[in-house]
Amino acid sequence: MTNMELAGKVIQELVHTGVREFVLCAGARNSPLVHILDENKSLKVFSFFEERSAAFFALGRIASTRRPVAIITTSGTAVAELLPAAVEGTYSSLPLIMVTADRPKHYRGTGAPQTIEQVGIFFLLQRSGS
Repeated sequence: MTNMELAGKVIQELVHTGVREFVLCAGARNSPLVHILDENKSLKVFSFFEERSAAFFALGRIASTRRPVAIITTSGTAVAELLPAAVEGTYSSLPLIMVTADRPKHYRGTGAPQTIEQVGIFFLLQRSGS
């Protein structure tokens, strides 16, 4: 499966679960998702260059529309910037969906730029029962 096919399936599944709005922090790592969203004019896309404010904007959209919103980011510290809004969303029962791009697995633990460990980064929120 190509990256474009996988990106199409991810967006399709998100739409199937009720997502109609996407908050996008574009980068090279998530360019297939950016391309798919650009092609689908029936979806609302809000672009941000900074992840933390984008995530809180997404929470505002959820509170306003009462529908899940997906935020799409790139790799590394971009994911960590979502944590404050993820905490807020979890404890406010707001359906914030985070789609993050990651570097190839063989880069993990190498010290290469933007390769912080994403697997389990929100583990404490998962354990909270939400």
